[in-house]
Amino acid sequence: MSNTLEEEQAISKKAQKVDSQQVIKDKILLLVEQSLVFEKQNDDKTALDLINKAWQLCQNRPTLECDDTRLLLLQKLSKLHLERQEYKKLEEFSAPLLELSRKVGDTEKEVSALTNLAIARSVASDYKISMPLFVEALEKSQHLGLRSNAANCLINIGTIYANVFNYDESLDRYKTVLNEYQDILKETTHIAINLNTGSLYYASEQYPLSLDFYKRALKMAHLGSKKQFSAQALALISRTYLAQNKLGDAISTANEAAEFTKELGGNAPGRQINLLNLAQIEFLKGNTEGVAELALRGIAAARRVKDDASELRGFKMLSDIYRKNGDFEKALHSKNIHSRKQEDYLKMQRNMHALDFEIRYALREKEQKIEELLKENRLQGMLLERNSQIEKQNEQLRQANEELQQFAFITSHDLKEPLRMIGSFAQIIQRQNAGKFNEDSVSYFSYVNEGVTRMNSLLDALLQYATIGKLDLELESVDMNEVLRNAKRNLTLKIEETDANILCGEMPTVNAVPSLLTNLFQNLISNAIKFRRNEGRPIILINATEQKKDWYFTVEDNGIGIADEHKERIFVIFQRLHTRSKYEGTGIGLSICHKIITQLGGKIWVESEPNKGSTFCFTIPKKTI
Repeated sequence: MSNTLEEEQAISKKAQKVDSQQVIKDKILLLVEQSLVFEKQNDDKTALDLINKAWQLCQNRPTLECDDTRLLLLQKLSKLHLERQEYKKLEEFSAPLLELSRKVGDTEKEVSALTNLAIARSVASDYKISMPLFVEALEKSQHLGLRSNAANCLINIGTIYANVFNYDESLDRYKTVLNEYQDILKETTHIAINLNTGSLYYASEQYPLSLDFYKRALKMAHLGSKKQFSAQALALISRTYLAQNKLGDAISTANEAAEFTKELGGNAPGRQINLLNLAQIEFLKGNTEGVAELALRGIAAARRVKDDASELRGFKMLSDIYRKNGDFEKALHSKNIHSRKQEDYLKMQRNMHALDFEIRYALREKEQKIEELLKENRLQGMLLERNSQIEKQNEQLRQANEELQQFAFITSHDLKEPLRMIGSFAQIIQRQNAGKFNEDSVSYFSYVNEGVTRMNSLLDALLQYATIGKLDLELESVDMNEVLRNAKRNLTLKIEETDANILCGEMPTVNAVPSLLTNLFQNLISNAIKFRRNEGRPIILINATEQKKDWYFTVEDNGIGIADEHKERIFVIFQRLHTRSKYEGTGIGLSICHKIITQLGGKIWVESEPNKGSTFCFTIPKKTI
């Protein structure tokens, strides 16, 4: 009897412990949810306070079995400190995040931790540590298909190489980003990379190439109304024209840069460069009055932003100005300052070149270790284990797919049958009591009928989504012209009702599934018509372009457009951007499009601006998987 009592007490204590842990875990998750609300409101301070409270709860209970919760909190803390540019705190939380993510095998969070640590070390100019971290994060990001993180790693690696004066390696990384990741770059990042690339070519005195990239950045800045980038690009272009002795072009671009700088104020990017440009222009024109003052202002501005190269340029120019004015004492003084700073600058360059060598040696050492592991078959064991995991995941995927098919049939039969009965009996009651119902009752029945109709549509759409994605696709040659004709034929009433004008270029023949592609275009065209502007008729342009490895398709409309923050959400199932009363639909159409293109081995994305229409872009490989 006593044994039974002891067992019951032990079970009770264990249950209390589990229950207590669950309560704490629930509190932590609640704090995380609350922090997300404040984060969306751009109140990072409150969001961080809430996450810190959650972290304290976790820290105060070291026995709490919640590795997943700790991971979540460490990732949130790292993210918030990164956004607030608190790099010491970023490193403080990213180090345990890396350790824990490796312990539980969460590679995505491991990549996040590696990137954060690399950024923190890079800000501290500890490139010898940050570079291998960025390289490892890049390799894992590419392996996992984390394209945005891979692009950021490449940009950071390119910037480190630029800082250590290894221009060739830096250019290689920037060009890779521009060539392979252009579709996911933010507009400001795109402009910045072009400016950086132009500056690298300028530093190696390849002025025509430098101008080409500066002008690309200027064009994008003008189109996006990014005045700070326009000011900087114009200042850099003017400096390049001066290096080419093109005084007329230098004058016009320097004056234009000055107008932007005046509008933006004293902290305008590139201000120090343009002040020196204006001083050099006046000096070359033979003017002496106020030129020294311009150069001094340029030097002061360069010091504020720690632009050593511009400061060096300024003192060289100042020495020439004073000498021309006959003030040899000031000329000598400026020349001496220039000589000292040039010596310091060259010393810094030599140190950076040595650091570049150390970085390359460290990376080479890492590569050699990997080669040794390969020789010793250690990696072979890892690959076999990975293959085993993949096979296990494939089996789980097959089972999940079968369950999904079963769910689809349950959706189409078992769930729709009671729904049909509700609709039928509601209509019978309405007919039998015609004229007897008051206004409220009539309204209630209209809600019932509307709900039944909407639920039917939702179940049909869900069935369609579930049945797309069989693992064994039966591919065949598909004439896309015929696919478009079928899609338009299915939408005849909608096209006629809205007087939609659909213009199609010549379409290719691809290796795919006809029904899936018809469904794809039907959804894209239907969406373009649905989200039209109030004024004017819908105009939809459909084109295809042949690329090296795939066909690139665009479906462009003149509709209401999509804001940047919603461009990823629209492909997620049930994600609606508008109320049902304003635009009908289930929120599944674009997720079906995404699933179809993913099944065919392609990519789909949207390019859009509010009130300027949208262009849905997708690719279909020539050799479809």
